Amino acid sequence: MPVRGTTAWQHARLQKKIINHDRGGTYVMCAWLDCENDACSLFEVRINTAAVGEPPNYRTYAFCTEKCKQYWVHASLRPGSGNNLPPGMRRSIM
Repeated sequence: MPVRGTTAWQHARLQKKIINHDRGGTYVMCAWLDCENDACSLFEVRINTAAVGEPPNYRTYAFCTEKCKQYWVHASLRPGSGNNLPPGMRRSIM
């Protein structure tokens, strides 16, 4: 465990489920296609879908874990690699 006051000290990161009040207070599901878990606020991706020169059109995608987030980011950056993790990430049964 790092010593308090050093550069390695990190604060606790809390996982909070995202609630959709427009649908009666239900939880938002993970944005990865194969996953049916509830999304958490820690694992969000915000992208701009507007064309160059247009006003920004931001969309936020929420995921349940870092693995689902990395699956989606890797698949959106490299079409055709839908079910692959980026190099260096370990696979496990979810």
